[in-house]
Amino acid sequence: MDEELPRAHIKRLVKNKLSTLDNVDAKGVTFEPSIQKDALHAYGECAKIFIHYITATANEISRDHKRSTISAEDVLAAIEECDFGDLKDEVRATLHQFQSNKRAKKSSDDKERADDDGGDKDGENGDDKDESDAKEADEDTQV
Repeated sequence: MDEELPRAHIKRLVKNKLSTLDNVDAKGVTFEPSIQKDALHAYGECAKIFIHYITATANEISRDHKRSTISAEDVLAAIEECDFGDLKDEVRATLHQFQSNKRAKKSSDDKERADDDGGDKDGENGDDKDESDAKEADEDTQV
């Protein structure tokens, strides 16, 4: 099962990186580089190989620790073990940002849910209790 990574996503990543670089021709004129389709395919293959390599190493690390689930720390250790240690700090920072965003979204969702419930969390306003009592009464009469 040899799946392709989304070409649009790869192109966006490459163009994003190219935009941060100085793209100046021999005459000193700045330009926006274009990317051939073959180059995008090559980037995709490189990314897949990198992912497979790091995944296999992270899997070994998790198995060495007698775990069946690969954790973020296993991936970070795999990056280090595969001699990509200079990427470790950037990956860790991105991971922390992802976790912070996830916590903030969860907190926001919880607050939104509480506001939708009229300030009562988990149906504490009694409406759910009345409905469940009615269901129990119906079940008792059917017996």
